[in-house]
Amino acid sequence: MLFKACFLSLLVYFCSATKADPANSYDILYSQAVEAYLNEQWDECVTRMNEAIEDYHFYKDAVVGCRLECLKESFDKPLVSPQLEDMKLWEKMIKKTLCLLKCKKDILKNRAEIVDRKVADDFDTLKPYDYLQLCYFKTNDNIKAASCAYTFLTMNLNHTVMKENLRFFINELKVDPNYVINLEAKPYVEFYIRGSESYKKKDYDRTTTNMELSLVEYLQAEEECRAHCEGPFDQGWFPDFISSISNHYTFTLRCKRKCANKLGNLNGEKHDDLLPSHYHYLQFAYFKMGNIEKACQAAASYLLFFPNDETMNENKIYYMTLGNVHEGMFVPRTEAVNYYERDQGEKALLQFIEDNFQFDEGEILEATGPAVIPIGTDLAVISTDNIGDNEIPHST
Repeated sequence: MLFKACFLSLLVYFCSATKADPANSYDILYSQAVEAYLNEQWDECVTRMNEAIEDYHFYKDAVVGCRLECLKESFDKPLVSPQLEDMKLWEKMIKKTLCLLKCKKDILKNRAEIVDRKVADDFDTLKPYDYLQLCYFKTNDNIKAASCAYTFLTMNLNHTVMKENLRFFINELKVDPNYVINLEAKPYVEFYIRGSESYKKKDYDRTTTNMELSLVEYLQAEEECRAHCEGPFDQGWFPDFISSISNHYTFTLRCKRKCANKLGNLNGEKHDDLLPSHYHYLQFAYFKMGNIEKACQAAASYLLFFPNDETMNENKIYYMTLGNVHEGMFVPRTEAVNYYERDQGEKALLQFIEDNFQFDEGEILEATGPAVIPIGTDLAVISTDNIGDNEIPHST
């Protein structure tokens, strides 16, 4: 079930977290919240879990922000000769490292950055909202409980227990679906939904406005997702210098390749072609507005990703029948070309790794990372037999 998202009241956790407090980092707060949950201290659970989520957003945004800022930093006064290509690369890397250290020191102070793997996995899979939906229910805040359940489901689509919980909130407790929101929705989700709704209403001006905004926000969200992948990596062995760098790069690259799939999740609905679909909407909307030049560019951008798409190729043929339209107008937009070329380059590199790093003993010299600890402690289904006393059976 896809609910209409309400974005007017979305919480922006990072804005309220203005400084790093090592004594109250999200892993510590999370542990305290889980303990309160197990002890059935529901108000304490709500307070500590929200503080943990807030601090997690602060920490993640700070680290990602530093990585992106240092990535685009230009460094003056080169130390090595322009002819020394290899040393130029390492000079740039060393200066970026210094930039990262200073940036983190300024924002995170002396905060420890090593967090238990299971805690990190819990936040990546939105596990805190699993706890929160019950704690809010126990404090009689059913709207927030439903939103937490819905938020958790957007990342865990096949979680049967949570589906039943959400149905209970909507059907039995009469929570209005219009107030059920995805608390973790990125800005592009709102713009994309608005754009698609405007398209259905044939409001093409609003369609182009919202889809253009969605496109910008989506590309930014993917850059942030990719930057988040550039964290530490336990190789589990002690390779040579170049092997170590290659392994770590492969590990981060595999992570980055998952970002498009992750961001293609629109409030629980999977879209494999989310980025290209922007151009599909735009080419038709611009055409309807009479802006043929932009329609041609959007059509060409879409065809970059799907060159054999029958509908878009027919659209192109039709555009060519219009006055003053010629082949030279079908130029893909710059951001589409940059994205496509990076995508193709990464695919080729990973395919090379798969094809060539095979050895007789069947091993692949690649970064696999530490094993992911399976998530446990599911909340039980809300029982409609206990509505009178608001009891929800749950596992401990």
